[in-house]
Amino acid sequence: MTNIAATRWIFFLQPLILGAWFPRIPQVQDALGLSAGQLAFALMGMPLGLLTALAFGARLAEALGTRRLLMAAALTQGALFPLPAFAWSGESLFALLAIAGLALALAELGLNVTASEVEARSEAHIMNGCHGFWSLGVLAGSILGVLSASFGIAPGISLLGVSLVMTPVFALIGRGITDYAVPAPEKRGGGLSRPLVLISLFAFGIALSEGAMADWSAVYLTDEFAASPGLAGAGYTVFALFVAAARFLGDPLKARMAVEKLAIGFSLVALVGVGFVVAAPQIGFGFLGIALLGFGVALGFPLAVSAVSALPGRSSAGNVAILTQMALCGFLVGPPMIGLIAEHSSMRVGLGALVPVLLITLVLARQLRARA
Repeated sequence: MTNIAATRWIFFLQPLILGAWFPRIPQVQDALGLSAGQLAFALMGMPLGLLTALAFGARLAEALGTRRLLMAAALTQGALFPLPAFAWSGESLFALLAIAGLALALAELGLNVTASEVEARSEAHIMNGCHGFWSLGVLAGSILGVLSASFGIAPGISLLGVSLVMTPVFALIGRGITDYAVPAPEKRGGGLSRPLVLISLFAFGIALSEGAMADWSAVYLTDEFAASPGLAGAGYTVFALFVAAARFLGDPLKARMAVEKLAIGFSLVALVGVGFVVAAPQIGFGFLGIALLGFGVALGFPLAVSAVSALPGRSSAGNVAILTQMALCGFLVGPPMIGLIAEHSSMRVGLGALVPVLLITLVLARQLRARA
């Protein structure tokens, strides 16, 4: 198996367990007797774990190299990510999600640093396509989560099952990828560069929008249009399919267009999508908005990864680590933020909070200029 093919496979396998977790959150909430506000607080544990990983992620990548980083990522995520499903209180759920956030951060860092090094040594653009496989992995994992729930399998048991199957395959394929040494930075310290901060904020806004739709698209269709459970559940399926489709188109488009123009164009599509979601008079327009939003946010993160990898000063791993943690924080902060707003208003208003977020990303899209 070539490095590119193996990299695509690990991008598909790694998020299976994350996707399997999303459909089980309501069941964990019911088992613990948590209100929407209490759940929103507990969900903040994972971003806390991600931010903690930010302190050492880059140096860990530089010390281990890509192969050992992937092995550590596979084993750590496989062992720790199922833990939140065994929480016994809201406080324990917060703590266990923080631990799971550490594991997820390490896994995402391993994926993106590896993809960055493979892309840098190949003649093809692969980053967008790799994240297309990541989207398919989340979607496949969510299907596994729904099926396990329908068969009455407890959340903890189902997540352990996914981990036991996914982890050895992830590790085996990861070992087949060339072991690249991650270059150390030209200098330590000196703070973050302005381009790195702005591109990371761009990725934060994109990922926040993606995370919000992952958790709330079904609730939006249910609350606003009284959709049946099956029809409401199709909301995230539509979103994920359009994310994946756009990402598979991303690499050919990137070879033909300036990166900043690509980022600006897709950000505009995302804004149009939010407009349809907020103002939709009928469920068909709601689905159209969900599809456009998924298509619009799809390329933001992979374009940003390629852009920060080329920035001078820090190592590529250091830049990718900061970007990855910022984006994952956005992905995980989005759902509780939308939930808290919707609890005091409506789901339309909650999702409408994405409009200013995406306007900021539209402005920041120009920062990808001549960097990828």
